[in-house]
Amino acid sequence: MKRLLFSLVVLLCCCRAAAQPEIRSQWNGARVGILGDSITDVQQIDSQNNVYWADLVDILGIEPFVYGISGHQTFHIAGQADRLEADHGQGVDAILVFIGTNDYNASVPLGEWYAYDTAPANHNGRTEDRGHRTLRFDPGTFRGRLNAMLRHLKTHFPDKQIILLTPIHRGIAIFGPRNYQEPEDFANGCGAFIDDYVAAIKEAGNVWAVPVIDLNAVSGLYPMLDEQSHYFRDPQKDRLHPNTPGHRRMAYALAYQLLAYPAAFPKYVALSFDDGPNTTTTMQVLDLMEQYGVPGSFFVNGCNIDAETIPVLQRAKALGCDIENHSQNHRHMLELTAAQMREEIEQTDRLIEAAVGEKPRFFRPPYIEHDATLHGVTDLCFIYGFDLSDWNSEVSAQQRIDAILGGVQDGDIILLHDFKDNDATVEALKTVIPELQRRGFTFLTVADLFAVRGRIPGPHNGGIYSKAY
Repeated sequence: MKRLLFSLVVLLCCCRAAAQPEIRSQWNGARVGILGDSITDVQQIDSQNNVYWADLVDILGIEPFVYGISGHQTFHIAGQADRLEADHGQGVDAILVFIGTNDYNASVPLGEWYAYDTAPANHNGRTEDRGHRTLRFDPGTFRGRLNAMLRHLKTHFPDKQIILLTPIHRGIAIFGPRNYQEPEDFANGCGAFIDDYVAAIKEAGNVWAVPVIDLNAVSGLYPMLDEQSHYFRDPQKDRLHPNTPGHRRMAYALAYQLLAYPAAFPKYVALSFDDGPNTTTTMQVLDLMEQYGVPGSFFVNGCNIDAETIPVLQRAKALGCDIENHSQNHRHMLELTAAQMREEIEQTDRLIEAAVGEKPRFFRPPYIEHDATLHGVTDLCFIYGFDLSDWNSEVSAQQRIDAILGGVQDGDIILLHDFKDNDATVEALKTVIPELQRRGFTFLTVADLFAVRGRIPGPHNGGIYSKAY
């Protein structure tokens, strides 16, 4: 039932998100995982009131993936994050975590962030004993739970924006004779006030380098005053949970705070292809690039450039692709004289320039064989790449998919081959391109990937690059 309700709410939010948000910002269209407790739980829409994250759909245009569950404490967040990852993989931009009030109510001791001792340290080549600290992950303390939660989130979602939200103020909550919660005037069973848990969450921002939005302050919701009780479900029995106006006020406060933070961090990757061009496989690769709106870099052999394939290169150029050098005849360059090496490269340069009007800037040596002599005969930057061995027909399309999706990182140059009949690579790209787009990667040419770094490395330096940065 709960999964069905979640699906219906996501459908509702997607329909609402189709309209223009009230505030046009970096959060429009952002895929946001939302973890937490009863104030986040999707079920309250059906039984009680609207929810802040549903208002954020209208205000900011986010696409929410909600996993908060009533009664959950900080140690439950790892499980919520696991379900988020199982359902959406890395296809989220940001994660909001709204937690802490139930740890206070359960009288979880605050604990410590670190354990301290003394350990030998190298100071300018000399060993000396110094104070030393290690993070504590005690599941029985609030700070230990926060450490464990943030380690889990940062391990499983290392490239995502993670933002903590502090608990709001707590008024009285009477849910039955065995569930009577005093307002925040009272300390909990271990002598701590809700303010102490709010402070710990703000400390966690510095400990773990994550932004913290202090909803305890900026929401403006203060249930201790009767004059603000109309923002809560029941002035007499539930000043713990905001009602629809309370959630809306909280959502607007949260929305304007979120404007100060990136919704996602850009990641870039370059597709590169060796051993073309041809009128079959290269054209199939270009069809996919055109379908998904992505460019790439084609490292071509001059011997393959002729009257039939020049239009293929021109199509690639028109789609925003770069045409780069992979030698004239794909020979073992180290077996050649310096003059022969130079001619292998320069002849291909001339053919490329005649075909598309621009000279190459990069050279991928055949078989990735290179030495100082080869570097000395050309001003081109040498490129290798993230090598999948996709030239090997025994490597299946699925293995190629798994290798890319399991290993690709920001700044990678992916090395593929578009020689005739390399159908498994074409098949793999049908999955790889949309999946990397879903994960937040932007596809660039090799040249544009180096532009993110700041410049193309200079010639004759002996280097060969598989990543731009």
